[in-house]
Amino acid sequence: MNVALAVFLPVVVAYWTALQWCADRWNAPTEYFAHCWLLPPVAAWLLWSRRSEWSARPRAVDPRGWLLLGPALLLHLAGAALMVDSWSAASLVLAVPGTAWLALGRERLRGLWPVLWLAAFCVPLPMYVEGRLAYTLKEVALAGGSWLANLAGADVVRAGDMLQPRGVDGALYVADACSGLRSLLAMLTLAYCLAFFLGAPRPARRATLLLAAPVMAVVANVARIAVLCLFARWHGVAFAEGSGHTLANAVEWATLVLALLGLDALAFGRGAGATPAAPATPPPPPRRLAPHAAALWLLAAPLLLLSLHRPLGNATDRAERLPAEVAGYRLAPRTAEQEAQFVKNLPRWRELLGTSDFVWRRYDDAAGNPLWVVALFHDANWKSVHPPRICIEGSNMDILQDDLAPFPELGAGCSAGRIVAQSRSDGWRYVTMSLYGTADWSSGDYWDFTLHHLPRALVRANMSGFLLRVEAAVQAGEEPAAAEERARRFLVALAPLAQELSR
Repeated sequence: MNVALAVFLPVVVAYWTALQWCADRWNAPTEYFAHCWLLPPVAAWLLWSRRSEWSARPRAVDPRGWLLLGPALLLHLAGAALMVDSWSAASLVLAVPGTAWLALGRERLRGLWPVLWLAAFCVPLPMYVEGRLAYTLKEVALAGGSWLANLAGADVVRAGDMLQPRGVDGALYVADACSGLRSLLAMLTLAYCLAFFLGAPRPARRATLLLAAPVMAVVANVARIAVLCLFARWHGVAFAEGSGHTLANAVEWATLVLALLGLDALAFGRGAGATPAAPATPPPPPRRLAPHAAALWLLAAPLLLLSLHRPLGNATDRAERLPAEVAGYRLAPRTAEQEAQFVKNLPRWRELLGTSDFVWRRYDDAAGNPLWVVALFHDANWKSVHPPRICIEGSNMDILQDDLAPFPELGAGCSAGRIVAQSRSDGWRYVTMSLYGTADWSSGDYWDFTLHHLPRALVRANMSGFLLRVEAAVQAGEEPAAAEERARRFLVALAPLAQELSR
């Protein structure tokens, strides 16, 4: 029986949507995983270059491959049932080596396991993990880069994710893509390839390269931000964000590669490049492939159909249909500069939120007091909605209070999320009131929201819904309760409108 048709093809069929999700994430605007496109050709080349070794060893069906493939398929089933693509994709880390183990046996795979574990570097991180990691790294880059630049005389002041050189027009905007996550992931992948496919196969060498690579990437990104601040000081912000940015990126990557190679050469020398052959192990008793092939084909079709069947709503303009006047507040148009910044951030926000059906607005009352409003609508993509504290922390704020407040205006027992946060740049405090909801249900608790949608996802009975977030500044001389009351009144008026749009 042909192994490719019997084992590998049904696994590809079962994982078709997960593979598509990985490819989509490789093409994401941030380019965090753009280097993953190189890994399949690298793996293919490694297998081809070693074909004379592994092809001479006996091939045998090894049921022990189910030790990896079985848990992988269970995780894929959970991801497909709940429409959580990142779970299905994560199971590929076990599915790839497990499938090879089942179809070919350990004797033929001897020495090839590092190639199979490259799958771990091909699977993008879940959006939540990616966002949190990018936020943390950006904070390190902003704080460390501005400190280092000021040591060199740049005289920059940080305002959120902007770095402003005093006396210079404009400011450097440090986007999520500049967090250093892209170079960290690429360097970790490069270190793995260098450690396992080139040079001496010593455990100390491999551990050193894998531990040093991310540290190098973080330090290099801090230095890159510092250099951009100096460029802005010496040659202007336009140069720093244009040609200077391109030059700094190229120098950073070249320096990182040379530093990693230099560390390897200085600490461990050239060493032998070949991996010593492991002692041969007796192959397991001959097994029939047909039962395993039948099981995989029986699983492949249902998994593919479950992954493809995703009820989606057709509306994409619900957020835009929210009125321009709510509870005595009127929509304030963005300035040209604010609109340009919004458009620049829009692709990343759509990626993080999993939807384009959202708005970010400012409303002012007659006295000019502002409220900042985020309204997001979802259908089957409810899992992309995340707690408001993530965005608040990403806005250069410290959270002072995070709890639930009674919200009886929308029904007995209803609550709204309440967050009090303080800006790190200017010390202003803000109160945020937030609410998740559908046409006939609402809560401010993220876990209530999850438990409301999770069982419905299992039976494909998803409900369209929304997240509303209203933020008010605590004015000088007032208590947070006053700002909370303004946000509450606005949310009370806005929630029924959102519920109607969700029907």
